[in-house]
Amino acid sequence: LERWMRRMWGLPTGQGLWAEHPSVVRPGLFFGKTFGRRAPGFVKRGVMHETATWEEADRETGSGLDGGTVSKRIGGYREFEKRRGYDLRLHRFDLRQQMRLQFAEGRDDALRSVSLGEDLWHILTVDMSLLRLLLLEIYTEFFFILIGAVLLTLVAAAEGANLDSTLFGEKLLLSFTTVRISTDSVYGWEEKAPSSKPEIIVLALLGWFHWLLLSVAGAIIVTRALKPLQQVAFAPDAIMNDSEISVRLITLRQSVILYDVHVYMKLIAAFKDPETGAYTGGLRHLEIAHTKGHYGLFKHYPMTVKHDVTAPDSPLRDTTVDHIMLLEVTVTATDNNGNPVFAAANYMPPNSHIVNSSSFQGAYGEEKLYPRLLRGRWRDQMRPFKEANTGAPFKATDMP
Repeated sequence: LERWMRRMWGLPTGQGLWAEHPSVVRPGLFFGKTFGRRAPGFVKRGVMHETATWEEADRETGSGLDGGTVSKRIGGYREFEKRRGYDLRLHRFDLRQQMRLQFAEGRDDALRSVSLGEDLWHILTVDMSLLRLLLLEIYTEFFFILIGAVLLTLVAAAEGANLDSTLFGEKLLLSFTTVRISTDSVYGWEEKAPSSKPEIIVLALLGWFHWLLLSVAGAIIVTRALKPLQQVAFAPDAIMNDSEISVRLITLRQSVILYDVHVYMKLIAAFKDPETGAYTGGLRHLEIAHTKGHYGLFKHYPMTVKHDVTAPDSPLRDTTVDHIMLLEVTVTATDNNGNPVFAAANYMPPNSHIVNSSSFQGAYGEEKLYPRLLRGRWRDQMRPFKEANTGAPFKATDMP
């Protein structure tokens, strides 16, 4: 069902590698047109090799990382485990898990609150899931209807009406007017006695409180709608070797262009003291190679951000991956619609004491694989394709 909905809205639904050029267009079955054929396979030396199944392609390619001779040593916790599929919520899940491991303590936690109203507003607009927010609105609506029916029944009983189930049923239908349900199919055309003054007062108060509820709900919806969407996805793992630390990221939507992109790297590790030669824990900021972490434009293709370990000013010149506890990467930018973009990711070496703690491994379980800082190098994920108009193999030409 989700794939049909995505096709109806023109969202990407393709599966597999391009066996034909994407510019090849064919009529679709129900929804307009389809593009070039895609199939399971793998890419080797820039050429796509089609296979019958993805399992066959996995056997041909092995892991997505080229670790060289690293795989011969004994690895850390789940270091050589291969990832299956994509998990774009991995880093968001990881940040939540780390926040859950940090708890404040003191005489009274409420002293850290600015006000109860702001805390409740933060829960409704940020922390609470959309499903729970919708259920809360539905429950509140029915609560208004029920309270209105009870009050109207008590008012009628005080005016001398017989207090029975029929009276409550009539007042329950009348209470539906507080949520704007007042059609003839509910009440019919039969003539009824006009409402008394107390009943009118109760209906007016219920209607006003319901209007207040709708106003607050509308404000919550607008606030949540203005919340920036996730536009950037980090690779689930980062890479470190003798020459660099490498992190990959990509925009999630082809129509989104990021401007004035800033990338920051922060490292928590045991650094070597140049005077004593001892390793002490600390936090250092890492310079991004070549660009100092500032990019004017970022389009929809994979971007690799690197820190040069061999640079004279690098704090990692005498530090290996075994001394690293945590690598934190943060991206801030503005998209082509003027909306702010924020993204962050944490990477941990498989042999760090954080990863090997029982609390950390219990938080992830056996199914979800944590974001790792691995030894090795990236494989290239871009390949030249055939020319769209002739179908001939792509050939690079010299610049004029």
